[in-house]
Amino acid sequence: MVAMASSAALRSYVLALLVVMAVVPHISAQQCNTNLLEAVRAQPSLSILADVIEASGLAEQLSMTDNVTVLAPDNNAFNGTGGLLSILAANNLTLEQVTAPGSNRAASILLYHIVPSPATAADLTDGQTLTTALGKAYELTVDKTATPTVVVSFIGAGSNATVITADLRVCNSVVHIVNTVLLPATTLTAIPIYNLEPSPSPVGSPGMSPAPTGNGVVPGSPTAPTASVPGSPPESGGADSSFTAGSAVVALSAAVALAMIM
Repeated sequence: MVAMASSAALRSYVLALLVVMAVVPHISAQQCNTNLLEAVRAQPSLSILADVIEASGLAEQLSMTDNVTVLAPDNNAFNGTGGLLSILAANNLTLEQVTAPGSNRAASILLYHIVPSPATAADLTDGQTLTTALGKAYELTVDKTATPTVVVSFIGAGSNATVITADLRVCNSVVHIVNTVLLPATTLTAIPIYNLEPSPSPVGSPGMSPAPTGNGVVPGSPTAPTASVPGSPPESGGADSSFTAGSAVVALSAAVALAMIM
């Protein structure tokens, strides 16, 4: 009788475990119902950034990008004293000119604010070097102090920025709001031009801009997104592949459990 009771208890435990294993992947895949672009649009202090994203042609890419760190310049970083708009004006340029096809340096500037892996303020270390989505040649250096309070800044090639609001979670990504637009070069003309035409052989992180070519043009790759945001409509084959992998795990677990019961 004791052996039968133990066997029944084991069956109940294994069945409960299998139910949990089958349900949890489905729940985790549905828990995120937004994306980075929507999160930026929802922040009033990032309204200019949202406009620049749209004007530069990166809206679709950003809406499909996940598992990254975004350094989001606030409105003052654009229109405040020493902001990007005043820098453009000092060079007889307008935002419309640097987002136009053939001279779209704004997209390259924005890609310089994306690090292809999520990192909270606690994850970052002083002196750490971060490769950006603009390419391996365009890096940021972390400047982090801990006294009297933790302050995180990013040292860029043409400007520096300090985090004013850290660790905003958007799906699997982390957003830090910063007080300055980071420039990937010391002069505007040295910033590579972003080309929205797809590249036949993209280099770099999927869904982000490849590294600049020798002529200073960054070939675009708007049709190659990063991992789809959980809860968003899947790309062809993406969700099916995940579901198949999850099903295989459950099936294997079931087979092992059945062998244990028998």
